[in-house]
Amino acid sequence: MRKTVMLFSILCCAFTGQAQEKFTLASAQEYALDHAYGVQIAELEIQRARQIYLQNLAIGLPQASASGQYIYNVELGALVTDFDGNGVLEELVFGTDYQAQGGLVVNQLIFDGSYVVALMAAKVLKESAEIGMDQSKASLKREVAKAYHLALLSEESVEVLKANKGYLADLAEEMKKMNEAGMVSKADADQMMLNYNNVENALRYTEGQANVAKMLLKLQMGYPVQQELLLADKMEDLVVNAAAASTLTTVGFDPTKSVDYLGMANQVEGAKLQVLNKQLAYLPSIGVSYQNNIQYMSSESNIFGDAAVDIPSSLVAGSVSVPLFSSGNGRAQVQEAKIQREQAMIGLQQLEEGLIMQHGALVNEFHQGIANFLAQKENVALAKRIRDQRRKEYDEGLASSMELTQTETQYQEALQAMFIAAQNALDKKSELEYLMTKQQKQ
Repeated sequence: MRKTVMLFSILCCAFTGQAQEKFTLASAQEYALDHAYGVQIAELEIQRARQIYLQNLAIGLPQASASGQYIYNVELGALVTDFDGNGVLEELVFGTDYQAQGGLVVNQLIFDGSYVVALMAAKVLKESAEIGMDQSKASLKREVAKAYHLALLSEESVEVLKANKGYLADLAEEMKKMNEAGMVSKADADQMMLNYNNVENALRYTEGQANVAKMLLKLQMGYPVQQELLLADKMEDLVVNAAAASTLTTVGFDPTKSVDYLGMANQVEGAKLQVLNKQLAYLPSIGVSYQNNIQYMSSESNIFGDAAVDIPSSLVAGSVSVPLFSSGNGRAQVQEAKIQREQAMIGLQQLEEGLIMQHGALVNEFHQGIANFLAQKENVALAKRIRDQRRKEYDEGLASSMELTQTETQYQEALQAMFIAAQNALDKKSELEYLMTKQQKQ
């Protein structure tokens, strides 16, 4: 029986090891780049843009089509007239009972302004899809980082509350015994038990929040939500590393290389092509076609028999379509396209200036976030020393339970403030990394 239990335990451990993975922030971001839904959609968009380009290219290449038809005339048509001029109408049946025809048509576009623009637009669309991929990857890394920070904050808050719960449990039990021995008042013992209950409730809530934060991280990563995920990094280590990564704040920022600017610039190119498309609509469209047809007629169902008659025909044709007069509609369309182009260019300029301001603000907020974390970390050390000192004073009868409660609350608030400061600093770093995605690749 003991061997069976041990074997079962080993199997459970092995299964648990396979069902969970441990991720650093960097490995979580790499995993997301391979598995997240947004990146998969962006990759498909690039493939779609390539197919659109091929579709537009094919319009200017030869187009061929073949057709065929087999006809059985159930009742032939007739022509009624007075052939002899004697006032008697007579029927003249024409046609054959069976007919078949086949044809081949080849068309070739020689020139069309819209075709030229369509090829250029397909190239812009392909570039847009590639820029969209860069945006998706940069945005994904930012969102995964934020979700990772939140999960770390929740997880470390749970650990702190667990430690505090144990500390207060011992203290509440100690005060209960001291009350039973008449050494402290019932109010003091009840107050400490109340503190313990509050921490227990806070722990229960924080554990729930930690689970939600983990699920959010899994969703951002494209990781199975039902599978366990472990966090390898520590919040403080990430902040220390972030503070050391000063290149983010010292590298010169070029807004025209940011992924957001490139995306908007691509839209401006599209607006310019729209103007060109409307202008080229004034030019003629030229094409050429070749047709080869053959028709079989027979009184028998076998149209290829000796009784059948075949009638071949073929032609070559050229076509020219020249727009002459549209009552000002074409000119109005050109002017509208120009207005949209100007709007896009103004928006691009506004975005460039906004990105410069955003970069300056993020650099400042990042430095402030690091400084705030260091200050809060020092406050935690101070609050802990104060709490420990009050505990000694309480044991010696020099401090009240209220003072002990206040210092404990102060210590917990300092810890939470430090965690929040760390999360804020790391989130600002993620925003800065997103903004400088292209600069970092130089």
